[in-house]
Amino acid sequence: TSNIDGKAGQSVNWWSGITAESLFTFTKTFGGIHSVNAVAGFTAEKSSWGSKSMSATGFPSDLTLDYDMSLGKNPGKLVSDRGDAALASFLARVNYTLMDKYIFTASYRADGSSKFTDENKWADFLSGAFAWRISEEKFIKNLGIFSNMKLRLSYGETGNQGIGSYRTMSILNIANYPFSGALSSGFAQVDWRGPVAQDLRWETTSQYNVGLDLGFLNNRINFTVDYYYKKTRDLLQDVKIPNSTGFGTMLINSGYVTNEGLELTGNFHILQDTPLKWSMDANISFNRNKIGGLDSDQYATKLWNAADEVFLQRNGCPIGTIYGYVEDGFYDNLAEVMASPDPQVSAMIGEIKYRNFDDNPAITASDRVIIGDTNPDFVYGITNNFEWKNLTFSFFLQGSQGNDIFNGNLMDIKMGNAGNITTEAYNTRWTAENAANAKWPKATAGYDRTWLISDRYVEDGSYLKLKTVNIGYKLRPKFKGINTIDIYASASNLFTITGYSWYDPEVNAFGSDASRRGVDIYSYPSSRTFSMGVKVSF
Repeated sequence: TSNIDGKAGQSVNWWSGITAESLFTFTKTFGGIHSVNAVAGFTAEKSSWGSKSMSATGFPSDLTLDYDMSLGKNPGKLVSDRGDAALASFLARVNYTLMDKYIFTASYRADGSSKFTDENKWADFLSGAFAWRISEEKFIKNLGIFSNMKLRLSYGETGNQGIGSYRTMSILNIANYPFSGALSSGFAQVDWRGPVAQDLRWETTSQYNVGLDLGFLNNRINFTVDYYYKKTRDLLQDVKIPNSTGFGTMLINSGYVTNEGLELTGNFHILQDTPLKWSMDANISFNRNKIGGLDSDQYATKLWNAADEVFLQRNGCPIGTIYGYVEDGFYDNLAEVMASPDPQVSAMIGEIKYRNFDDNPAITASDRVIIGDTNPDFVYGITNNFEWKNLTFSFFLQGSQGNDIFNGNLMDIKMGNAGNITTEAYNTRWTAENAANAKWPKATAGYDRTWLISDRYVEDGSYLKLKTVNIGYKLRPKFKGINTIDIYASASNLFTITGYSWYDPEVNAFGSDASRRGVDIYSYPSSRTFSMGVKVSF
């Protein structure tokens, strides 16, 4: 490397935020059966940020460190940034209760965001709810069956302005151009953000809920049933546009997503009036989501360079649809190779064979089909609590059923040379003797093999986990000064029952990005932890 005679740099980053809230509350009960609670208010938020940095090389000495940047003979590029964002909201809510049995709620809010143009800056959101304590009705009490019965109905709207600031404005960058035989400095619009859509507006989610709470045997047995239907419209998302426009993607309001689900919850006091007490909480949830309103197929952001167009966004399909090729075994002999549309004779023996789904004899992008869905059929959990004298014990089981995982870790197994080949892959590689039971192609001396995104990387991610175990014992000393001594211990992630081949099926490499859910790529597994403690009360 060349001698740069020292390098120094300075940078400053800052962020500040201001929030102001003004709320007015009115509460009144009258006539003994009417109760009103009303809230009106205004909130405002403003955030500002900025940064600047400088660097230089070619210092005559390091005595001044970075305190005198002018000593650098070769100044680097100066970089600075500044931005802000603001959000204002007007809100109002009224709760009315009649005879402590009928509960009505209505609310309204208007939100304004600086991220949109003046025409679309403000959006209105309404919501309403009704609850009926049916168990307080005389005809229900006379049945002598229900200790609690409550019906809940609601509708609500919320907005999302989750885009970056200045997305409705073009960003210009320096672009030098030749003019009159000399290089002149000018500006041009950056292409990585795509063209500007002036009509960007709030993304809106509307949701309907119907719920029923039931209690039996003086609330020793409790059930809750909730049904919901949620629709998010005017989705704020980057969509691919023709390269002829000079851009690759464009941020627009496009399409909608619906979520429909059922949630069942139970609480059971199985043993209550006995020396050994036992209670159980259980829940199970079902959710189905569906995409609609798109002009054409879209794809989620690529996972990494070798994994693009993995998650398909198509009308009628759920978010989390995995798209790719279907493997059809291996080329076991010369006859199968010669039947291929692109035979390469002996080189193809032992290689993966992909299924053809159209009239074109060659394997092309048109042969891709839906090969997985990262959405579970249902998720569930069970908590058991036991108490005997001064001893307590509880454990929590959690599970997911029917979800697929895109196991990107398998893409590192290239079956080339001796690197990154697991024992299982090597032992199940294709050989002439093991052709019938092979799971991986033959091992080669190089890395020139072409791998396609296929069902090879899609695995069943169903699991059942013992998430937590807790045990405790309470001592009550007879001497003065100490009231109780609590000794407790806990453990988490003690075991997992799953057919998933990698470390942990409870993975989500891309965090909160719903469009790329259920991906495992170098994901750190859940830690198994043990802890003990003592608590002394005086």
